[in-house]
Amino acid sequence: MNIIRFEFRRNLRSFLIWTAAILAFCVWMLSVYESSFSGLGAGINEFVQYFPESMKKAFGIDRLDITTITGYFGMEVHLFIILFGSMYSTLLSSSLLSKEESEKTVEFLLSRPITRTSVVTQKLAVYVIYVTLFSIITWSVSYAAMLRSESSFDRASFWALGGMTYLSILAIASLGFLGSVFVTRHRTAYSAALGLVLGLYALQIVSDISQKASFLRYVTPFKWASAADILPRGGVDPVYAALAAGVILASVAGAYRVYSKKDIAV
Repeated sequence: MNIIRFEFRRNLRSFLIWTAAILAFCVWMLSVYESSFSGLGAGINEFVQYFPESMKKAFGIDRLDITTITGYFGMEVHLFIILFGSMYSTLLSSSLLSKEESEKTVEFLLSRPITRTSVVTQKLAVYVIYVTLFSIITWSVSYAAMLRSESSFDRASFWALGGMTYLSILAIASLGFLGSVFVTRHRTAYSAALGLVLGLYALQIVSDISQKASFLRYVTPFKWASAADILPRGGVDPVYAALAAGVILASVAGAYRVYSKKDIAV
C-alpha cells in the first residue's frame, strides 16, 4: 500500500495554495524595496532610531540595515517565510497520523499488510518532501528576485540563512509530528500546531529583548534561524544547527516509539 503517493496527492492542493500565497507576498515585498526603500539610505536609518529599543531588538532592526537588500530581506521577507512556512509545515505534519484516527480510517489502514513502523515512515516522508519542496521553491524564487535588484548582496550568507531556515522549519514540523501521536482528533492537532508555532515565535522575541531570558535562544528554532544573527555573522552557528538536527531526530524517534505501542482508537 503506497501511503506516500496517497498522502502526497491528498495534500498537494494545500501545498500549492500556501506556497503560492507566500511566494506572492515575498515577491511583492521585494518589489516594494526597489520602489520605496532603495536609495533612501540615511533617512530610513535615522527614522528607525526613534523606535523603542525593545522593538528594534525584537525585529532585528538593531543588527540589520533595512536600506540594504539583505537587511530588508532579513527583516521583512524572511520573517514571513519562516513564520508562515512553519505554520503550514506543522499543520501538515500534525495531521498525518491524527487524521487517520479522527476520520476512522486507521482500522482499515492497519488491516492491510503493513506495519506501524512503515506507516510512520511513509507519513514522515510526506511532510519531509513537502517541507523540502517548499524551501527549494521559496528560496529559489527569492534569490531570483534579489538578483533582479540593482543592489549587491552576500550570496553565501543568503543561502546559509536559507539552509538554517529549512532545518528550523523541519524541526518545528517534527515536533508537530511527534505531538500528533498523542491526539485522536485532527482539529485538536491543528490547534496545538498553531499554538506551538506562535509559542516558539514568542519565545524568540522574549529571548531577544530580555537579557535574563537569553537562555531561551536554545529552546526556539526561530532563534536558530534568526536573520539578524546569521546575515551579519555570514554563516550559521554550529550549536544551533546541532540543536535543530537533535530536535528532528529525537522527535522522529519519539513518534516511532509512541505510535508502535499506542492503543489505536477505532
